[in-house]
Order: sequence, then C-alpha cells, then structure tokens
Amino acid sequence: MKNIGVIGCGAMGKGIVKNLIKNGYKVFAYDPSADALAICEELGAIPQPSPYEAGRQAELVISSLPGPGIVKDVMMGESGVFAALKPRSFVLDMSTIDPVTAQELYSAAKEREVHFYDCPLSGGPKGADAGTLTIMVGGDDRYIAEIRPVLESVGKDIFLLGSSGSGQVAKLCHNMLVALITAGLGEAFAVGEKAGVSRSQLAEVIQSGSAHNRVMSVFGENILKGTYENVLFSLEHMNKDIHLYAETAGHYSEDSPLGQMVCSLYEKAMEQGKAKLDSSAICERIY
Repeated sequence: MKNIGVIGCGAMGKGIVKNLIKNGYKVFAYDPSADALAICEELGAIPQPSPYEAGRQAELVISSLPGPGIVKDVMMGESGVFAALKPRSFVLDMSTIDPVTAQELYSAAKEREVHFYDCPLSGGPKGADAGTLTIMVGGDDRYIAEIRPVLESVGKDIFLLGSSGSGQVAKLCHNMLVALITAGLGEAFAVGEKAGVSRSQLAEVIQSGSAHNRVMSVFGENILKGTYENVLFSLEHMNKDIHLYAETAGHYSEDSPLGQMVCSLYEKAMEQGKAKLDSSAICERIY
C-alpha cells in the first residue's frame, strides 16, 4: 500500500500526513479548512475536494475527526469513504469515538469488503508531529501485518487490543484517568497553597513520591503557571471523551461514580467558558 487518504488534517492530522510522506507514502488529503489543506500541500500531500475523492485514490484511509457523528457521516454517507474504496481496502479511524459506533462502522465496512480498524491515539500534536504516538488498535487481527507498516510510520507504541471497539474502550478509559488525575492535582495544589506549600514545592514532592504521574510531565507547566491558553488538548475535547466514557460504562452496565464526578466537574468548567482553554484549566477554581 503506497497511496493513503488522510481525512481530517488539523492538529493531529497534519503530523500524521508529515510522517506518512516522510516514510514514502503518497498522501491524498482532505479537510474542510483551506488553511489546513494548504499546510498539508506544503508538506507534500495532494489536496482533495472531498472525503470521497481522498478515498477513491487510496488503498488505505486514515481519519482524524472530532467525534462519532462526523465519523459516521464521512464514512457511511452516500458519497462517503466506504462507497469510494475498492474491496480489500483499509480504514484506520484515529478519531476518539465510542466503541458501539466503532463496531457499527466495522460491520458497515465489512459489507463492502473493506477492513475497518479503530485506532485512537495518545501523544497529542507533539507526538503526531514526531511520529511517536501511542496507538490503540481494535479490529480483525488477520490483517494486522498489512497495516503495521502504516501504524509504525506514525506511532511508536502500538497496542493490539482485540476485536472492533476495543481500541476505543482503551482510549476512553485512558482519558478518564487523565481527566481524574488532572482534576485531583488542581484540588491538591489549591489545598497546599492555602496551607503555605507552593505549587512548585508540592509538585516536586508528588513527582518524587508514589503519586508520580505523567499528567504532570505533559501538562505540568500549564498547571503550575496557569498558562491555560497554551492548548495541548482542549477542555472541550476532554469533556467529549469523558462523556463518551460514561456512556460506554452505562452501555456495559458498569457503575462509574468517579467517571460521573469527573463529568460533572468538566461540565462546570465548560459552563464557565473554559471550552477552548487547555484541559488543565480544570485546575482553576470551578466550584
């Protein structure tokens, strides 16, 4: 497979495009933003006027889109990607959606003899640009060898987790924990400051003790300095993901009291106008 369509060329997609081209793939790119397409063209991609056209010229399509509804529209619409692809083509959906939608897409693709994998990501725009993403893969393991070179072109740690939807389950569980830890850090730092221990002092203790966590490594500067305008992963995207987590827990009849609590905290932050700030803005007082 040398011809790849990339649909969604924003913060994550442009890094994916860059590393596919770097690894010798011919990339046909689509994004509704002319600016995003122009960046991809500068990187060496060939802009396309629609998802259908991006898929028509490809043997494999990667999508990086905002949520379940738009992924379904792009893939399953009358002029969608599934209709454009030849039999035995592949779709690697690197969006974060819910596992039920992923399974629905897998079944719809299978009817057209297209192989669909849910492949959500962790690592953010920096990881996408560096080609060091963590990729969580759900789908038919019979064809993993065929897609592995593409995955390895954009990611470093690749987890093959099982049947369709399992990649999304892992991503949603992962992001719920990130959200929970971030909110916990905000509370702990607020208490510490009131009691006379600075954020920087407490951060050193946390990172050298049993509470050591990677959230501080990634978002620590924003949390310690209050630079929430430096968006590494927006609060509105985190809010979307943790609500998908809560829906998934409900679908599988599993109680999720911590997940529900985190959803409530992020909803309050959304109501206070923090949607476009970094997700670490949850550390600001929201009560």
